[in-house]
Amino acid sequence: MAKEKFVQDVGRNANVKISYLGDNFRSWFLSDDGKIEDPITEQTLRYYKLRRSSVDGPIMAELGIPEEVETTLSEMFCLMEKQKNGESGVLLNNGYANIFYIKDQSGVRRAVRVSWYGDGWIVDADPVDGPYSWGAGRQVFSRKPLETLAPAA
Repeated sequence: MAKEKFVQDVGRNANVKISYLGDNFRSWFLSDDGKIEDPITEQTLRYYKLRRSSVDGPIMAELGIPEEVETTLSEMFCLMEKQKNGESGVLLNNGYANIFYIKDQSGVRRAVRVSWYGDGWIVDADPVDGPYSWGAGRQVFSRKPLETLAPAA
């Protein structure tokens, strides 16, 4: 259950140091009992850095069909666990966003961002049809193999 994993805690014994959980993330993923995901088979996540600023629509269109675009909270949290103290790894730890497209408790796809800042991970979510533009250098995760992405990504 997401509510048990995503806990704001930067203490020495924290499973994953999370310094902030945004209001949208709390509302869309942690309300009531929190999002519960079905177990999934082993997956390979791919990631790439944005070469230019973009809103979510064109990013998702380039990534392809929803099954390739969408990831899960479990997959995202697994990566956070591997860098629980902000160490180097797959996730950017320089304050830039790591972007995951994940369905919320109502089945609506959201742009969930994870960024290391100060003493912990910041986790929040935005609507994918909003005006927010992700800057160049941010990282997007999906299931689509990198070699199939267009060069403009």
